[in-house]
Amino acid sequence: MKRAILDASVILKWYLSDEEYGQKALNLLQRYIIKELNILSPSLLEYEVINGLTIAQKRGRIEEGKILTAIEGFFDLEIEMKDLSHFYPMALHYCKVYHRTIYDASYLALAETEGIPLITADEGLYRTVKSDLKWVKWIGEV
Repeated sequence: MKRAILDASVILKWYLSDEEYGQKALNLLQRYIIKELNILSPSLLEYEVINGLTIAQKRGRIEEGKILTAIEGFFDLEIEMKDLSHFYPMALHYCKVYHRTIYDASYLALAETEGIPLITADEGLYRTVKSDLKWVKWIGEV
């Protein structure tokens, strides 16, 4: 089974129908469900997903009543999450080298620690690291 890190920018596409590359993200979800793909993430993912859905609701992109269903569905997936304590030195390194938040750097550090690709839909993150970190993949190319 293949393994990959998916960041919140990809996961949120599962719940927000107006997102570009939504079908590509849903294809990754389908591969996870049928056990062709194992998704791994830093533990901050659950906070980012809930925050993203809350902001989307405030902007009228998702109905308030659907947020709880989306969150429950997300937790039911039981995505494997790793605590920052396992890779924080590398995360701090990526913060410094690429001038990224600890959130972005956590995904990068976990991907490098595990030796697996990071798939992102965060264009700023991708543009910043793509020339150095070939294992960071753009959702549009997956």
